[in-house]
Amino acid sequence: MKILFFCTAFNSLSQRAYLALSEQHYVTIEYALSQELMVEAAELVKPDLIICPFLTTLVPAQVYSKYLTLIVHPGPPGDAGPSALDWLLMGDDGTEPDSKKLLQRTSLSEHGRPHWGVTVLQATADFDMGPVWAFEQFAVDIDQPNITKSSLYRGPVTRAAVTAVLKAVDRITMTASSAKGISEHSNKGAVHPNLVANAVFAQLSVTAGQLFHGGKTLHRPLLRAADRDFDPRTHTAVEISRRIRCADSQPGCLSSLFGPKLYLYGGIVDSGKQATGSAPGSVIASRDDAVCIATCDGKGLWITHVRRLKAKTDASLWPKVPAVQGLMELSEHSMGYPNLQRAVSMRGRQLSSEEEWSRATSSTLQDVWIDFEPAADKHGTVAYVFFEFYNGAMSTKQCRRLLRALQYVINVAKEKAVRAVVLMGGSYFSNGIHLNVIESAADPALESWFNINAIDDLVYSILHDFPSRGIKTIAAVRGNAAAGGVALATSCDVVLAGEDG
Repeated sequence: MKILFFCTAFNSLSQRAYLALSEQHYVTIEYALSQELMVEAAELVKPDLIICPFLTTLVPAQVYSKYLTLIVHPGPPGDAGPSALDWLLMGDDGTEPDSKKLLQRTSLSEHGRPHWGVTVLQATADFDMGPVWAFEQFAVDIDQPNITKSSLYRGPVTRAAVTAVLKAVDRITMTASSAKGISEHSNKGAVHPNLVANAVFAQLSVTAGQLFHGGKTLHRPLLRAADRDFDPRTHTAVEISRRIRCADSQPGCLSSLFGPKLYLYGGIVDSGKQATGSAPGSVIASRDDAVCIATCDGKGLWITHVRRLKAKTDASLWPKVPAVQGLMELSEHSMGYPNLQRAVSMRGRQLSSEEEWSRATSSTLQDVWIDFEPAADKHGTVAYVFFEFYNGAMSTKQCRRLLRALQYVINVAKEKAVRAVVLMGGSYFSNGIHLNVIESAADPALESWFNINAIDDLVYSILHDFPSRGIKTIAAVRGNAAAGGVALATSCDVVLAGEDG
């Protein structure tokens, strides 16, 4: 078939769907910059089918009334609204139909939904309410460490979307081949908006053929910044974490926690006891450019990044930067906020011992760790080096910290009989140097030079330090890789890429 994509952005989901469909179909991509442009593109391409894998605007009636148009919605059948994933990660479990009443609760639910889904539905005059051609579901734990709106979208949502899109296209093809045309001039097999989707498509998921396991679905409104606000005196660490992560990576959770209003990111719960006795909301620790605040339930919560609000006089958005760096910059202009001053006075720790490079035994902030495991043949060990850097960006400090981890592996290689080192990355493998840190630096040119050299030092170590000791290097690309992250992966002897992370 000839398929036309309408996209607000050609994002990771759109790219995956494009690659999957291009194996058997001819796919054209058009950015949905305006209603007029969408109409013009449809008339120019004259597609058999239109698919909107990522669209934040309405499809013109002039288009969907002439061409069968599919919308990919990141929610199961019956869910509707522009903030589907936000509500999910906030803890909405579908038991309260009134959205306003739900938001008045301190906790939306104890555990949230156990499953979520993606629906491929037909565009109609009713937003997100058209006939369903396919839906897929997946298990979800909204309190899983490091799960955010963006990581959920890049992972389970994208995989479910591709599965559902492929099945929807197959079903449309089969329906068209067995249906009569809409007029005597229409050929059997033609795809048109009047094709009727089987009601079962909205009831049973594609892979398992089961009803949705996540509870009742509802139409929820846009989740506003004020709806995500929190008070550490009344909200637990888990509740605050949900509110931050449901807005990550965009727009961020707007809060005056440090005094001036800032967008906050991270929201990693620390289950240690260091918060006991500290005033809720106070800064109690700093590590690796992140700050930890105390919560009312005696736990800690790590804020990893902050972004300042754009003022009318600002030419562009402020960059999202590591929390300590952003708070230090702000403290120079915002005196009189005790929490802000305390945050910038904290100093992080240096990692050196084996215990500190090991994976933490309880929930906390840790972006680099090493697991030593016996080799498959029981001769020697394999060092698995994990690095979970926010959005895959690697600042100068992070590159140097990762290099120290690699040097630790080298230092203990003889003692532990290390035969191979595997770069595991994180939810992203690596997207190269940290452009936001560079942009916000006092001297961006100098910081970019430092950052480039720091990532080059990593590549050099992989190319020289390990081969010279007979240690095999392997890149396990479980998430997106770009720019310098690709160079980092390809510097290894072997590159393994997994479709499902």
